[in-house]
Amino acid sequence: MDRKTNATYQYISNYKSQLPQAYHGVLEQFLRFQKTNALPLNTETIRLFLNLPKVKGSGEYSEASKAFRKCAIFVALKQFTHDTRVKAYLTEESKLIKVAKVHRTIYSEKILTWDEIQSLINKTIELDQGKDNKYHRLSLIIETLAVTGMRISELINIRLKDCTVENEKVYVNIIGKGNKPRRIFLSKEILSRIKREFNSEALLFLSKQKRKYNRSYLQKEINLLGKLLLSKNHVTCHTFRHSFATREIKRLGCTRPIQLYLGHSSSIISEMYNHATIEYENLFRP
Repeated sequence: MDRKTNATYQYISNYKSQLPQAYHGVLEQFLRFQKTNALPLNTETIRLFLNLPKVKGSGEYSEASKAFRKCAIFVALKQFTHDTRVKAYLTEESKLIKVAKVHRTIYSEKILTWDEIQSLINKTIELDQGKDNKYHRLSLIIETLAVTGMRISELINIRLKDCTVENEKVYVNIIGKGNKPRRIFLSKEILSRIKREFNSEALLFLSKQKRKYNRSYLQKEINLLGKLLLSKNHVTCHTFRHSFATREIKRLGCTRPIQLYLGHSSSIISEMYNHATIEYENLFRP
């Protein structure tokens, strides 16, 4: 790996902004570890890094964390090379570093029904009472997450120019994990309410101070709303994504279209029917 990925390695520290934000901390730690110990960029160095104890706290990283950290490093390496031979080489190298597979199960108690989501939206609006429409805005964010299944990181980066209205349908182009583009749907009615409430000129969702929303802030607020209004401790921004996937898989009876629509590149949702797709009418009836 030393010779073949040397040029790629030089790009990582300069172009982390082109990678998912969640990877940045891992990459900074890896680059610091490699530089401090004057180690070559090879499989053994990455393996040593993955086996380091936790940066914060004590003990070792969980297998899920190791898998995530490994993914961050190899995605960064492959992101900045256009040579297909190097990409293939990196893919083979990554297989040499074994991490335990983590099988995550989303249990029913972690999912919100559509009735619960509607109740949360309606009760959130009722909290406003002259508070600068803070909760009305949060309700629209919750509703958008619920009807699209998108990630919160995708939602806060939607630009007005990413939204196209054609024949009463709204197509929204978003950039998902790994800078992968995909298209989701919104109803024209929801888009109109969002534009009227947020009244922004660039991003679709902006804070009252006309700033880009902070993910941590939205996570905290939505979690508090779940506790207050639904008496549920587990409500997060991602809860609506899990709920969307559960709802649509049950309705369609297959998983492949949901995998594509949500932007899952791995086998998180397994393939079943390659010919199936989600259509606008499935989500928003004219």
